[in-house]
Amino acid sequence: MIVYSKMEYKTLNNGLQMPMVGLGVYDIPERETQRVVEDAISVGYRSIDTAAMYYNERGVGNAVRACGVSREELFITTKICDSCYSRDETMRSVDHSMRQLGLDYVDLMLIHWPVGNPAVMWHALEELYGQGLFKAIGVSNFYPNTFPMIVKGARVMPVVNQCETHVLYQQRKMMEYLQPYNVALEAWSPLAEGKHGIFKNPVLKRVGEKYGKTAAQIALKFLIQNGIIIIPKTTHKERMIENIDLFDFMLADDDLSDISRLDTGRNVTGWPSDALKYNPESL
Repeated sequence: MIVYSKMEYKTLNNGLQMPMVGLGVYDIPERETQRVVEDAISVGYRSIDTAAMYYNERGVGNAVRACGVSREELFITTKICDSCYSRDETMRSVDHSMRQLGLDYVDLMLIHWPVGNPAVMWHALEELYGQGLFKAIGVSNFYPNTFPMIVKGARVMPVVNQCETHVLYQQRKMMEYLQPYNVALEAWSPLAEGKHGIFKNPVLKRVGEKYGKTAAQIALKFLIQNGIIIIPKTTHKERMIENIDLFDFMLADDDLSDISRLDTGRNVTGWPSDALKYNPESL
């Protein structure tokens, strides 16, 4: 069994260290989730990202208990249900996720989308963070038209903003926007869901040949080397190994420059983004 012990970490704005590569479990059926997460942990993953909306938190929790790796070595992220308008609704959503996971704490709790009353939800998460239920709190899919809902009046700054990010949609404006807040960017769908021929992209393939890596590995390394945390999803162990085998090389400046020109400035998944100028109330 190949186990990758090499890992880089991002020091978040509260001092917590987060692995730069984790496993995303979006759209994995709960009946498969435990096996998938155990496979990931067995080959070296220590960060797992789930959500209430994925309906597989129970499988993640089962894997955490069964994997043989101490809880303290793992970094578990989940996201509360959307559309909470009150403190009590938020608390119930958190309680639901914690019961599904069966864990005493989670490392990172996120607000999944900017719907409901994000300010009220955030203050509830701040309260629970202060009680030690979470090691960190953050947001997902908040753009400049909604991010101020969180930071205005916040006692605790989000540690991350998780958004669609990949070589075709590099989120440069988002990175610039988050920098003054010292909020890290975390990429969901870092391989663009395999769309637009990303795995056969001639630039990524050419650069990959130079380093003995696949186009997918080059696409992921580009994000990491730009300081972006990634959570690629796969259910196949061989792909898990490929997606984490990223720390034995560095892309040269000319390669980074060539890849940067792949940016289209638009998302590819169809989920709301800054490019769509979405109205949070319409989600």
